[in-house]
Amino acid sequence: MGRPRELSQEERADLMRRGYRPVEIWVPVTDDMAFQEQLQQEAQRIAASDEEDEIMDWIAAVGPVDWDEP
Repeated sequence: MGRPRELSQEERADLMRRGYRPVEIWVPVTDDMAFQEQLQQEAQRIAASDEEDEIMDWIAAVGPVDWDEP
């Protein structure tokens, strides 16, 4: 795939003038076996927690009664 086309100095200046700033984003390699194993483990923990309902009990205990009121 490669890197995207680099902007000219004029394009960069125009974007910055309009309030934009450059950002570089790094994401995991989803083909990596270690990533897939971690994803699987997290999915299993989420599924197990759904069965336990501990999180919902905790939210009910500490959360506001009516989320719409400040």
